[in-house]
Amino acid sequence: MNVKRFLKFASLCLITLAFFACASQSNKSHTPDSITLDAAINEAASHFIQPLSANARVAIVSFDAPTGRLSDYIFEELWTRFEDSRKFVMVDRRNLERVEAEIRHQYGAGKVDDHALSQMGKQLGAQVLVYGQIVQMSNEYRMTVYATDVEKASSSQRAFNVRGDNKLTSLLNVSAEEEVQRAVATMARNVDKKTVVAIGRISYGDSQTVSSLSSWLKNSIIAGANRQENFSIASDNESSGFAVASRGLTVTPAAVFASSIQAVVIGSFIHLDSDAEVSLQLVSTGGNREILSSSRFIISASELQRRRLSLLPENNNVAVTRNQFEERQKAIEPYAGKNNKWNLTVTPDVLDGIYYNGDYMTMRIYSQRDCYFRITHVDVNGNTQVIYPVSSRDNNFIRAGETRQIPDNTRYRLHEPFGEEMILVAAYDQPFIQGQISGSFSADSIARGLTVVDNNRVSISPSATAKLCYTILPRR
Repeated sequence: MNVKRFLKFASLCLITLAFFACASQSNKSHTPDSITLDAAINEAASHFIQPLSANARVAIVSFDAPTGRLSDYIFEELWTRFEDSRKFVMVDRRNLERVEAEIRHQYGAGKVDDHALSQMGKQLGAQVLVYGQIVQMSNEYRMTVYATDVEKASSSQRAFNVRGDNKLTSLLNVSAEEEVQRAVATMARNVDKKTVVAIGRISYGDSQTVSSLSSWLKNSIIAGANRQENFSIASDNESSGFAVASRGLTVTPAAVFASSIQAVVIGSFIHLDSDAEVSLQLVSTGGNREILSSSRFIISASELQRRRLSLLPENNNVAVTRNQFEERQKAIEPYAGKNNKWNLTVTPDVLDGIYYNGDYMTMRIYSQRDCYFRITHVDVNGNTQVIYPVSSRDNNFIRAGETRQIPDNTRYRLHEPFGEEMILVAAYDQPFIQGQISGSFSADSIARGLTVVDNNRVSISPSATAKLCYTILPRR
C-alpha cells in the first residue's frame, strides 16, 4: 500500500470513528425509552382506541404545545386515526373551542379538573374527551395524552418521551408572525358572523405592565384580524368609548349602548427561560364575559432579539431588569387591592394602556361605596407626587356606584421621557388630611403615602386601593 492510499484509508477510518462517536454521544442525550413524535402519536391512538366503547361520541381537543404548528399536527394526526378506525362518532370541531379554552386555563393553573371537563363534555354531547400537552424536558419532549370519561368524570393517561427528529424540529421552527396569525384564525373560526373586535391590554403576567412586545402583538393581531372575514377591527373612537364606559371588561348597559364592540382580545405574556410564553383570549362583551376562544404560543428568544422586543417596560429607551421590575412590583403591593373592603377600580380611557407622545389621558375611578380618595402619580423616572386632590376645586368624594372622570378641571398631556408610569389610588371611608407626597419612588415612600390623618389627627389606613399602569411611546 503506497503512502497516498494509506493516508486515504486512515482518513476514512477517522471519519468512521468520529461518526460512531457522535452517534454514541447523541444516543446519550436521549432516554432509552424515547421514541419519535409519529411513533408516540401511533401508540397513543392505539392505546385509547382499543378499550373505548364502539359508537362512543369522541371529542378531540387541540394539544397544549410550544407552537401552534405542532399543536395542529398532533390534533390532526390523532383525529385521523380515531376517525379512520370507524369505531366512533366524532364531535364537530367547531364546538370544541370552549373546552380548549378551559383546558388551557387549567394547564396554566397547574391542574386539569376532571369534573369541570366532564360538565363541558356533556354540554358538547361527548362521552369521551381526548386532549393533552407536550412540553420540553431537557433534550427531549414529554407528551402526555388524556382521555376523560364524561359520565364517570375520571381520566386515564399515557405519557411518552419524544426525541427530536427533522419533523419535530420543523414543527417547532415557527416565526412569531405565524403564531399570531394562527391564534387570530382560531379566534375567527369561533364566531359565526361578522364580529366587531377591539384589542385590549396584553400585559406582562397579571401586572398590567405593557411593553414593546405588547405593542407588537397588538399590531400583529390587527393585521391578522383584517385578513379574517368574520372580524372587523373597532375604530380608535369605538375602542375609547368602550374603555370609558365599561370599567375594564365589566360591561355595563351603558357600554353596550355606547359601542358596537362585540368582543375584546386580551392577553398576557411571561418569561419562559429566555423565551416569551403568550396567552390570548377572545372575550365576549356580553354580561357573562364568555371566553369565546383562547390560544397559547411561544415566541423564541431569537425572534424577540431579532425584532428588539422586550417583555418588561422600557424607561428612557432602556428596558428595566427583572430585579428592578420585581422590586417595583413589591413596592406597589399595598395598592394591589387584595385586602379591599369594597370594590374600587381605576381604568384608563384606552383599552390597551398605551398612549403616544402628545396624547391627553383621562382615567375613570369607580367605587362600590361612598368614599374619599387620593391619587398618586409615579412618572417614568420614579418621581412620586399626589395629583388629586391638589386644590380646593378638587372634589375627592365619590358616591357608591358612581364612576368619576379624572381630571375634572384640568388636562393631563403626556410627553417625553417615554416609558411606563403608574397611577395609585387610595380610598378612605371618611375625610382625611394629607401632606403633599413627593420624592423618589420606593417602598418607603409608597408606605408613607398610604398613611393620612382624620380631623382629630389620628392616623387612618385606606379601606380600598387600586392601581393603573400605562405606557407612553413616541408618536407613530
